[in-house]
Amino acid sequence: MSLRPRPWLDALEPYVPGQTAPLLEGSMASNESPLPVSRALLEAIQGAARTIQRYPDPLADEVRQELARLHGVSPDQILIGNGSDELIYLLGWAYLAGGGSVVCADPAYRMNTVIGTIVNARITQVPLRDWHHDLAAMARIEADIAFVVNPHNPTGTLHSRESLVRFIESSRAKLIVVDEAYIDFCDDPEGTTAISLTGSGRVAVLRTFSKAHGMAGLRIGYLLASPEIIRTLRTIRPPFSVGTLAQAAAVASLRDRTHFTEMRDYVCANRTALSELLAAHGFSVVPSQSNFVLAEVPAADRLIEHLRLSGVAVRPGASLGVPGTVRVSVPSHAGLELIAAALTTWAAQIPATADPA
Repeated sequence: MSLRPRPWLDALEPYVPGQTAPLLEGSMASNESPLPVSRALLEAIQGAARTIQRYPDPLADEVRQELARLHGVSPDQILIGNGSDELIYLLGWAYLAGGGSVVCADPAYRMNTVIGTIVNARITQVPLRDWHHDLAAMARIEADIAFVVNPHNPTGTLHSRESLVRFIESSRAKLIVVDEAYIDFCDDPEGTTAISLTGSGRVAVLRTFSKAHGMAGLRIGYLLASPEIIRTLRTIRPPFSVGTLAQAAAVASLRDRTHFTEMRDYVCANRTALSELLAAHGFSVVPSQSNFVLAEVPAADRLIEHLRLSGVAVRPGASLGVPGTVRVSVPSHAGLELIAAALTTWAAQIPATADPA
């Protein structure tokens, strides 16, 4: 008799990443940084490479110290992970396995439903309202974990801190996990973040170095929560899951606030330009507070194929639970020119290719 996976895994669709384009400037499918990292970060990686015959710091203490100073919390409230996705898995293993329950948006950030399926938890998805989480409806669902992605992926929409506080006060969930992967791109990150709420033991906040820090290829993220939650997750965390180079790069990036600010400002300015470009071509654009823009488009599949042939890769909304849309990562200036040219040629073809509707 051969060994079979657990039967509930039959329902799990494998994660499909965004496509890449022949040129970096045309790759707009995975919400990556349009700019390279700083020289200081590269020098830190080069220096750390001299010691990679040794295991990395298991808890990334230097990274935690820098983050504790940045966010005004204790290092004991921080856990570093191999990207924020590993931390989502740890939360699921610790608090959802063996009959747990989770509530999240529909569409959700995919990892929120993936981990629920892996541990055979009960998953309740609440449809969005006006492209936002329906927090009032979510609050009525009894669950072990409520996932709130703020700003949301794939819509880019944001809830105020006040609305999050109201949700936390009324929610029937035991733990509210606020995923702030994209919060650095919103208009008021410090006034929106839920980090100050984590000391209660009922709120955890996820952050990543993949977006505003431009370190998607190094895989490092972090969780802020009560010391009790952090201790629990440490007991099940794989040892040495965050490598030496990623830790060194994270410290360098945290200390280089000038480059961080320049990166954020660049993305926010190009987000406006991208939104205006899409709107100028007649697409309905969802107001974004992230490093991507979601747009409702006619003949979405054909537009995506046209963009691909023009050297531009975007994410089909259908793959994210939002059919009839495309999600476009904020590109560089060169990328803006590339997609502008592609949309111009698309516009010339609309009478021949667009759906009758």
